[in-house]
Amino acid sequence: MSLWTRIVRLLQGEARSQFDRLDDPAASVDAAYRTQLEIVDEVRGHLVELLTARKRLEMQLGAYERTGAQKDAVDAFRGEIEELRGREDVLAATADELRRRADALRAERDITRARVAAAKAGIAAHGAIAGITAEHAEIRTLLDDARERTLSLQARAAALAELVARDAASATKPSVTASIDRQALTPPPDASQP
Repeated sequence: MSLWTRIVRLLQGEARSQFDRLDDPAASVDAAYRTQLEIVDEVRGHLVELLTARKRLEMQLGAYERTGAQKDAVDAFRGEIEELRGREDVLAATADELRRRADALRAERDITRARVAAAKAGIAAHGAIAGITAEHAEIRTLLDDARERTLSLQARAAALAELVARDAASATKPSVTASIDRQALTPPPDASQP
């Protein structure tokens, strides 16, 4: 497989995941939550770096004080340490605020997941109801068609029964045509006979 094909597949996969996020709001909120957690971790990492730098300065200050360094150098170290403490406080407050936002996003993610699940369940339920309604309509159509064919067959059977009854009745009664035929077959009375 060529490098170009791999790159195209990678981009297509990323495009699909972006499209899936658009289709699934819970995925979008989940991605925002993960991003927020990454930012919180990054800020906390910087806070640890500041704490480490301050601790180094405090250790150097202790070493200067033990060696009897000049008061100006010790005061400069103390000023630097206080500045780092101020930055630490600001960064710690920022990290706490970011953590609260991440918690809010987690709650939003959970709510969104629940809403999406409820919406999908509603869609499935309504789809089933619509399917049942469509099946009922189809069943009603089939029943109406069967009733119509049954009525048609009953009417035909009644008509045939009536024809059979007429034919049977006509076979037992001399019909007008039968009497005409008998008259035609009987020889006319002879005029010579008295």
